[in-house]
Amino acid sequence: MKKAIFCAVALLAGTVMFAQMNDSYVLQVGQGNDSDVDQDGLTNDSDVFQFGQGNESDVEQDGTSNASVVLQIGRGNDSDVEQDGTTNTSTVTQLGRNNESDVEQDGLSNNSDVLQIGRGNSSDVDQNDNGWAALGLHNSLVVQVGRNNDSEVDQDGTANNSTVLQVGRGNESDVDQNGYGNSFFGYMNAGGLNQSLVVQVGRNNDSDVEQDGLANVSVVGQLGRGNESDVDQDGDTNVSLVAQIGRGNESNVEQDGSGNGSAVFQLGRNNDSDTRQMGEDNGSLVMQLGRGNESDVRQDGTTNSSFVFQLGRNNDSFVTQNGLSHDSDVVQLGLGNNSNVTQNN
Repeated sequence: MKKAIFCAVALLAGTVMFAQMNDSYVLQVGQGNDSDVDQDGLTNDSDVFQFGQGNESDVEQDGTSNASVVLQIGRGNDSDVEQDGTTNTSTVTQLGRNNESDVEQDGLSNNSDVLQIGRGNSSDVDQNDNGWAALGLHNSLVVQVGRNNDSEVDQDGTANNSTVLQVGRGNESDVDQNGYGNSFFGYMNAGGLNQSLVVQVGRNNDSDVEQDGLANVSVVGQLGRGNESDVDQDGDTNVSLVAQIGRGNESNVEQDGSGNGSAVFQLGRNNDSDTRQMGEDNGSLVMQLGRGNESDVRQDGTTNSSFVFQLGRNNDSFVTQNGLSHDSDVVQLGLGNNSNVTQNN
């Protein structure tokens, strides 16, 4: 009887020890720093380093083999990391004052890296598996250097990748990438593999990227002040490239379908481009150099092609293509030119 009791106690003790194989390390140097670590599961690892005054860190891990590293140096920085799943990794580094980072990861092998240098920068990363047939495997990198930059990344599905670089002041970026339900009975989520790159250098630039589907690619580059870009892609293998250099330029790209490609290049001030592609394998290139130029491209169908080049000031172009394999080239040089092209079949 005593032997049975001893064996039961030993087994219980071994089980408790095994269940407590989580690892946490906290180092705080300074004044008024606050750290809270909550680990529930197996072999999770958390390291928190805070140097300075009034920094706050909150880490919550629920699952297996998740890893989190938080380094905050300065004053009033705030980090919140929540990991639920298996082998998710997160690194948060904040140097400066009053920076905020929020990372939430659910699923398998998601990875998030956040670097904020400066003052008042804010980053929010949310990565999820989104149900059956979706694993997670997302990757996100956010780098903010300067003041009052704001980045939000939301990725659902499988293996989406997002990179955001903000240098300057008051830049805003919002990236939303999702898979979609196309498997049997509509219950399993497929899609993913979307790629987004946002680079903002300057002041008060604004970028909004939304991609739903499979293997869409978006690249946004903004250099200057007050430029705005909106990219919305729904479907498969669509590609969008937006480059804005100057001040107050606006670009709107909407692609719905498969294999559509759009490129917008704006150099100058207050240029406006609106591109909408519905269907398959449509191509659009818009180049605006100068001030106050406007371009509107509408493509609905298959393998339509449009090229718009505007050099000067206050030129206006409108292109509409409906059907199959239309081709349009518009070149406007000078001041106040106006062009209207309509192609149907």
